[in-house]
This record gives sequence, structure tokens and C-alpha cells, in this order.
Amino acid sequence: MAKSRDSTVELRVEEALGYLDAHPGAKPTTVARQFAVPRARLLRRIDGIFPRAGNPATNTKLSKPEETALCRYIDRLDRINLPTRKAFIRDTANYILRARASRAEQADPPTVGKKWVDRFIKRHKYDIVPSHVLDANRQASEDPEAINAWFLKYKAVVAEHGIVADDIWNMDETGFQIGVGKDQMVVTKRRRAHYFSLPTNRESATAVEAISATGRVIPVFLILSGTMHMANWYRLEELDKDTVIGTSPTGYSNDELSMAWIQHFEAYTKKGAVGSKRLLLMDGYGSHCTREFIQYCDDSSIVPFGFPPHSTHLLQPLDVVMFQPLKHYHAEALDLIVRDGCANITKIEFLSVIQEVRRKAFREDSILSAFKKSGLVPYDPLVVMRRIQERQERALTPPPPPAPELQSSPFNTPVTLRQLKKIAYDLQTQAKEEDFNPALKRTLDQFVRGALTQGTELLYTMRDLKRTKMAEEVTRRRRSQKNQQLKAGGVLTVDHARKIVRQKDDDALEKARKIVERADAQMRNMYKKWFGEAAKVARKYRLDGRLEPLYIVDQEGKGRFLRRG
Repeated sequence: MAKSRDSTVELRVEEALGYLDAHPGAKPTTVARQFAVPRARLLRRIDGIFPRAGNPATNTKLSKPEETALCRYIDRLDRINLPTRKAFIRDTANYILRARASRAEQADPPTVGKKWVDRFIKRHKYDIVPSHVLDANRQASEDPEAINAWFLKYKAVVAEHGIVADDIWNMDETGFQIGVGKDQMVVTKRRRAHYFSLPTNRESATAVEAISATGRVIPVFLILSGTMHMANWYRLEELDKDTVIGTSPTGYSNDELSMAWIQHFEAYTKKGAVGSKRLLLMDGYGSHCTREFIQYCDDSSIVPFGFPPHSTHLLQPLDVVMFQPLKHYHAEALDLIVRDGCANITKIEFLSVIQEVRRKAFREDSILSAFKKSGLVPYDPLVVMRRIQERQERALTPPPPPAPELQSSPFNTPVTLRQLKKIAYDLQTQAKEEDFNPALKRTLDQFVRGALTQGTELLYTMRDLKRTKMAEEVTRRRRSQKNQQLKAGGVLTVDHARKIVRQKDDDALEKARKIVERADAQMRNMYKKWFGEAAKVARKYRLDGRLEPLYIVDQEGKGRFLRRG
């Protein structure tokens, strides 16, 4: 009876709140009297204090129904293949809190805490997995007729200029965040996996690459964020001397750097050209379409040819094949650097690994495969058409049922400790052959298993410690070197920059040598002055009779008194 009466009062409180929302100027006391509700309860509701039965748990911001609704929303988005990221969950939860905030809280509504999303994901058994994104423009660009028309134009340009496979090149830019791996994380229940966290440095860097249809690749053109070239970049022995480094405030390309790159391309492809002209396949980025860029191409017998908008994932060899392993090996290198104990990934670490990352990614067979899978060399548009058809069919196919959880660890790699294992085997064999007490035998088995486990862990620890110390020493040596500013903006080849660095080092050494020589000369003059003063005092003492006359013996053994001594 009491519950029924209380619910009736609560309904009237809700009506009173609705009236106050519709009439902001009304006084709560008057409205409470008008709707026959307790004034204190109405004031509590206005302040955002709700009945205990409808409150969320004390350790959660949202009520159970609100969290259930959020879960259903995430699941619905997941079913239609729209990825849900942590930031989206946070924004949605804050939107719910903002929507039910009281008038007093509207100016500064409550929000979920920093760890709330992680706890929500764990509480509702979601997982974080990589997402592979295809933007809407790219999806809309997969029009077979438009792709086929582009292939016909490409074939006509190649025929018109008599371009052979050796002279067909593809260039593109790919961005790196210096200390961030490549995978994007989304929330889903589809499958479970474990991930390794990295200390992040979100400075941007761009690598401009160019590959040929016969498997060649020119030295990389790197663009780092900043305005100054620093000497320590070029002290790294890992960098190839022909690598070019440019700087921009954002770490991305611009008109000036695009012009510097096309000159770099000309320098490294002109000598190896077979025909009279080279074809340069590229995207329609604005810096590639400036009058200066096009004019330079015309003057250098380079024929620029653009891809259709948003189609490079189908037609561009670098996008289709090459950049994926490049990003993979970059992420792998970062993982190794972190495991070796580096807690601060900088441009120095990025530059120290980029050459090896490129060596692994830009293999000749991979480059040939990239042009083949793009249908360019050998010419075969059907390769791309079939891929478009497969993607469209896959989009219409319902997703498979969730895969069962994987129980094995990706790091569960056995290690054999030969000597320890041999001793363990001998002990266990002897225990079987002789009449051992069962309890002692069990104890021995436990000891053997424990020893093998401890030995294996010690092996891992010693290996990791050795690698960590080596990495720390390399990092210490790199950062202990004097880091000078070489040039503001523009581009430098590693070879040229190293000459500048060597000259600066030689100049610094010469300056230090002169300082030492000057200090030595000052010291000699000071000693000379001291000796002269001492000689004057000694002479005075001899003249006064306080010292005996000075007797000197020459090389022949003859002696004499100094007349003025």
C-alpha cells in the first residue's frame, strides 16, 4: 500500500518537474503546493537527486538500464560494420549524463572518469581488436566502368609515348607517427586477443617512395616535423648516404618539398631510363599539380599520370601491396625498441630503424607483385575488376558466427635448456628404476619441474637484460653527442649533411686545439716569468752575500763561477 502511494507521489513529482521545465519562471514552492507533492522531494529532483531504486550502482556513472541501452547500441553498430571506438563510448556516456543533468548542473554537467570506458568494456565483456577501415569515398569509387575507363587511358598514354616497363614508376607518400604502431583499436565481441602497449610519440613523419615496374626503388625522401635539421640525425650509421631528409612544421609534404622530391626522382631515374620518357603514376595531391611541378616534369621528359580520386587502394602498387608490410615492419621495430627498454621514442630511434624497415619491405619480388596485382604490368584490368567484385560480394555476405576464444598465448614458445634437462631426465630415470619412496619421488618430480621452469625464466631474463643494456648504451651514446642545428628548412641528403657534420666537428676540434695551445702558451709564459723573477732575486742575494756564487759545470766536465751570478 505504501509502495503504491509512493509511486503515485513520484508520478506527481514528474508532472511538477515537467511543469517547471515548461514554465521556467514558476516558483518550486508554489508548484509543489499546486501538485500536492512534498516541497523537499521536488527540490531534490530539481538538484538531480533521484530515488535510490533508480540510482546507478555506487561505482558506476550510468544506471543499469542506461548501460544496457549503450551495450545494445554498440552491438547494433557492430552488426552493420560501423566500428565503435573508446572515444565514441565516452562521448555517448557523457551525452546520457548531460541529457539527464538537473538545471543546476547544466552549466557544468557530470562526465565519466578517465578509467570509466575501460571498466565498462571489462564489465560487459567487450574486447579491443584492430579495425581495417575503408572510407565512404573509396567505397563509392569502386565503379567498374570508371576503373575500366582509367585503364584504357593508361594504356593509350603508354602507347603514345612508347613507354617500356623499365620506365613506369609509381610514387606516393605514407605517413608515420614516430612512436605509434599502425593498428587502430575498436570495441567488439567478435574475437579476443592480447595487445602490447607502447610509449607513444605522436610527432608526424612522411616517407615519399617511388618504385618501378621492374622491381627498382629509389632512396627514400623523408619529411620530419620541425624547422631545423639537427646534426645527430646524420650521425646515425644506419642511414643510407643517399637518403634525403626535409623538414616541415607538420611533418607532411608541401609545394616546396614536392618540388625537391621530383628533382630527387629525376636524379636517380634519369641514368637508368631505357626510353626517352618516364611515366610517373601518382595520386592527385595538390602539391603534385602545381604549375612548377608539371613544368619540371615536362622539361625532364617525365609524364605524370594521376589515379582516379579515392581509387589508390585498388590501382596504386604502393597502396595495394608495399605500404602494408612497410607499416608492419615499422610497428615490429617499435615493439622491439620498447622491449629492449627504450621508454622515449624520438626521431633518432625512428631514423635508426627506417632503413632496415625499408630493406625488409621493398623486396624486388614484392614490387613486381604490386604492379601485377594492380593490373598495370603486365597490363590486366581484370585483376582489379575481380577484386572489386569479390569485395562487393563479401559486403553482401553475412558475417560468420563469433570465433571461439583462443586459449593459447602468442608468446608460448618453448626453450630447451640442454644440460639442466639432461640432469632432470637422469634423476627421473633413476627414481623410476630404484625403489624410491613415493612421497620422495613426488617431491623430486616437483623439484625438477620447478628447476626447469626457473632455468627457462632465467634464460629469458638474462637475454632481455643483455638486450636492454645494449639498447640503453646505444641510446646513451646517441644522446650524449652534441646536437647542433645544421640548416633551417629545405632538404639535405644524408651524404651532404654528414659532410657538414664532419666539417662542424673538425671546426670544433680545431677550435678546441687552439684553446689548448693558447692555454699551454699562457702557462709557458707564466713559468718563464716565474723563473725570471726567481733569477733576479737569486742574483740580488748573491750580490748581498746571502748566497754563494753560482758554479756551473759544462758538458766537458769543466766548471766555472758565473761572473754575474
